[in-house]
Amino acid sequence: MLENKPKLLLHICCGPCATWSAKELMKNYQVVLYFYNPNIWPREEWQKRLIAARQVADAYGLPIIVEDSDEAVWLDQAQPFADEPERGKRCHLCYSWRLKKTIERAEQDNFDYFATSLTVSPYKDKEAINQIGQTIAQNSQVKYLTTDFQKNDGYRQSIILSKELGLYRQKYCGCQFTAR
Repeated sequence: MLENKPKLLLHICCGPCATWSAKELMKNYQVVLYFYNPNIWPREEWQKRLIAARQVADAYGLPIIVEDSDEAVWLDQAQPFADEPERGKRCHLCYSWRLKKTIERAEQDNFDYFATSLTVSPYKDKEAINQIGQTIAQNSQVKYLTTDFQKNDGYRQSIILSKELGLYRQKYCGCQFTAR
């Protein structure tokens, strides 16, 4: 029964990453999608990703919470790391930034767990993401669910599901530094 499943707030960066992650988590959790991504640039890109995220929410019958970006603050914090490579300090800052915002929302809305779809991407540092999530959750009643959505061919599955749903698929993580 759905009522007996723990509540989980799933941070999502885009529709494609949300597909496989949400599908897997729905087996054991009441999933609510959480779209918070101040790193995504330009604003048109953010809008495209939000539309795809809403398509996933509709297709799976899941609620979605959308928080508008703290774009200027994020840019100010990330600027010193502009020349960092993918998976470097800038990315770790980005993971931490979004997971902190996710746990804040999870605490506010009385979720049991929080997680992120970021671990589906082979371009992301899933070990760092999970370590950051565990650290952030240490002093909270909300638990971080360690994930590896790449398991069971998750990334490929997310591509297949994205095509089936006709989702927009981006070609970069979203931040302007990577887009360059």
